[in-house]
Formats: sequence, structure tokens, C-alpha cells
Amino acid sequence: MQKKSIKISNDNTSLEEETLSKKKRNKKNVKENNKNNLKKESLDIKDNKTKKKKNIKKKKKNNKKKRNNSQYNKKNNLKWNKIEGKFSLDILDILIIIIITAIISCVFSGIILNYQFKKSSSLYGGKITTDENINEFLETYAEVVDNYYEEVDEKAMIEAAIEGMMNFLEDNYSIYLDESQTDSLSQMLDSTYDGIGIVTVDNIVYDVYKDSPADKAGLKIDDQIIKINGIEVNADNSEVISETIKNNKDKENEIVVKRGDEELTFKVKTATITIPVTSTDIIKSKNKKIGYLSLSSFSFKSFEEFQNSLMNIEKENIDSLIIDLRNNTGGYLDSAFNIASLFLEKGKVIYSLENKNKVTTYKDETNDKREYKIVILVNNATASASEILTAALHDSYGAEVVGITTYGKGKVQTMMYYEDTMMKYTSAKWLRPNGECVDGIGIKPDYEIDVKYENNTMYDTQLDKAIELLS
Repeated sequence: MQKKSIKISNDNTSLEEETLSKKKRNKKNVKENNKNNLKKESLDIKDNKTKKKKNIKKKKKNNKKKRNNSQYNKKNNLKWNKIEGKFSLDILDILIIIIITAIISCVFSGIILNYQFKKSSSLYGGKITTDENINEFLETYAEVVDNYYEEVDEKAMIEAAIEGMMNFLEDNYSIYLDESQTDSLSQMLDSTYDGIGIVTVDNIVYDVYKDSPADKAGLKIDDQIIKINGIEVNADNSEVISETIKNNKDKENEIVVKRGDEELTFKVKTATITIPVTSTDIIKSKNKKIGYLSLSSFSFKSFEEFQNSLMNIEKENIDSLIIDLRNNTGGYLDSAFNIASLFLEKGKVIYSLENKNKVTTYKDETNDKREYKIVILVNNATASASEILTAALHDSYGAEVVGITTYGKGKVQTMMYYEDTMMKYTSAKWLRPNGECVDGIGIKPDYEIDVKYENNTMYDTQLDKAIELLS
């Protein structure tokens, strides 16, 4: 019995032990579970915190957007309100801006007008308001216009006053040109004129422009004009030819010419002629190719035409060049300068201008240059810009001059245009590269030769001499 009880007692002990171990395991499990739960809670807390942070950021962004949108809407509303004029303050702002702008405009206008006044005053040496003579003239003009017993043509009186000033200078080149004279000069400088398309030396036809009314009618070089519209013509009254044609604008002219032994009559109507300022040829002599280039005026398009013509004849591999300036009475100074620059070496003197204050020298500034021989043909109608080109090529290039002494116009004019008239006055005299002034003297050729007339035929002995020199 005791053993049994002991056994039982032993069993109870093992049960207790089991129970205790179970309890221990349970405790351990509880602890572990608690730990895991704590970990999970802490992770959850972290997640929640992260989520909260994200939500806060999101809310902030949304709030910012809302604020921006509301500000943008406010600004837009304000803009629209300003435009619509809903706020009196904005209208006031606009009025203030307008007033300030008007004040600034007035100030600037005053500055500009003051500048223009000072500029115009300086142009006239500041005498426009202080010169007693000018004030006296203005007073006289006002007195006559207001109190003369008849109506006064104010424009004609001013023109007469300008003409009087030019006459007072006693300078043949300082003149006032009326409407007709202004038109004639403008046509010449523009290379257009009203006529029939011929160039005459005395009463001999020296040139006929291609496709002109004279060319289409059948007039030829060397024709001798003996009658025009019933008026007899000879070498002494040859100016009648141009005067009659000019007075018969858009009308037909009856021209009688002598060609050899026969008399021919032509009916030629005037028209606006575009003058070709250059003509060219290639002359072959003793196995030499000589270029021939004639220039009739120094118009605004002369340089361009001359350059193109020169390049065309140079394509023929010319050995030398003849430049014909006979009967070329001049024109724009710039044209002469630019043509000379085609030939001269850079830095060579073209001409100088001398006025009451100083002498200014003008030199070639281009890289263009030529080296072949040049002969220039001149006569007593070679003047002004033609003489400038002749002197530049003779003195600075070494060209030879053939013909008779040139006209001798050594002064430069400045033109002042009015509504339909013009004043031109001498502003300087020009000097050739060697320092001489040709005014009233002209340029004496290296070979002085005149053309010959035999049996009413002109023989160009000047051209013959040029060919001889270059052959």
C-alpha cells in the first residue's frame, strides 16, 4: 500500500513538474507573444506615423495649391476688376498714369524741339534770331506783303530774293535755277531727258542713241543738220537745234541733213530718252587689243554702268584702254571718285577739296587696281567731274591725255532743293593730285590734237593718235 501511495505521490510530483514546465512555457510564450505584439505595435505606430506624415504633407500640398489657386483667382479677379473698372482706386491709378505719361511726353517734346531749334540755329551760325540783317529782311518782306497796294506773289518774290543773293556772289557756278532749269539739270543727272536721241558737236551729229526716235527715223553719225522746222542751221547757230527740239516737246520735228552729196529729210518726234552713259568697242591694231570706253556723263548710275562696261571689255583680254571723256560736262563728284578707284592703287590721291577753313585730301580706299596703259580723250567741253577723273588718272596712274585743253571748271557746287526749284552754290574748289587748281585754266593734254573736218566729214584724229600711242 505504501509503495502505491509512493507511486501515486511520484505521479503527482511529475504532474506538478509537468504543470510547472507548462506554466513556464506558457509564460515564455506569453512573453514572446507580448514581445511580438509590442514589436507589431511599434511597427504599426511607425507605419501610422509615416502615414500621418504623408497625409500631413499631402494636406499641406493641397492647402498650398488651394492658396495658390485662390491667390491666382484673386489676382485674375483683380485684373478683370481693374479692366472692368470695379474699383475706383484702379481707375484713379489709370488716370495718374495717363497724367504722368502726358507730362513726360511734354518734357520730351520740349527737349526735342529745343534740340531742333539749336540745331537749325547752329546750321546758320546761330544768326537766325540774332542777325540784324536777317531780321531787317524779314521785316521788309512782311511790310511789302502786308502793305503793298497790290497783291504780291510771295513765292515769286522769295525766288527773286534768292536769285539776287546768288547774283551778288558774282560766281558763274552759284546760281538759282527756275522750274524749267531744275528739271533739265535733274534729267541730266538722272540720265534722262526730253529729246530725239542725238548728240551734236556744232551742227554735226556726233552720236545717235540706240532705239531712240532719231535712231528709228534713220539719222546717222556724221549727218550735218542744215535745217530744223524751217530754221536754217550752221556751226555758228547750232544751239537752235536743242532749243527747237526742247520747245517742241511731244511734237514732231522736221530735220534736214546733208549726208555726203545728198540732202535727206526726217520726221522725228520727241520723247523721254534714257541716256546710255557708256559705249564700248574693241579696236585691233598691230596685234594689240585696245579697249574703247566712252562716258557721256557722271550721273547717279554712271559708276555702275562704267564698271560693267569695263568688265565686259576686259573679258576680251585687252592690252590697253582708251577712256573717251569728250563733251562730258560732268555731274556727281562721287561717280568720278568711284571710277578713279577702279584703276588706282590703294592710298593714291584722287583729288583734294579746299574751302575757307581747310584742305581735305581724298585717296583711293579700295583694293581694285589696273596696270595696263590708258589714254584719255578730252576736248574743250570736258569739264568738272570729267576733269577730276582725267587729272586723277594722269597724275596718280600715269595715263596720257590726248585732245585739246579742257574747259577748266575747278569748283565744286552744293545743291539745295526747294519745292520745284533749286539753288546751287560753290562750296569748295578742287585740286588735282599734283596740287594745282584747274579753274579757268583747264588740263592741257600731253598730245594737243583737234579733230579735222574735210568736205563736211569729221575725221577723228584724236582717236587715231590714242590708237597710235597704244599700238
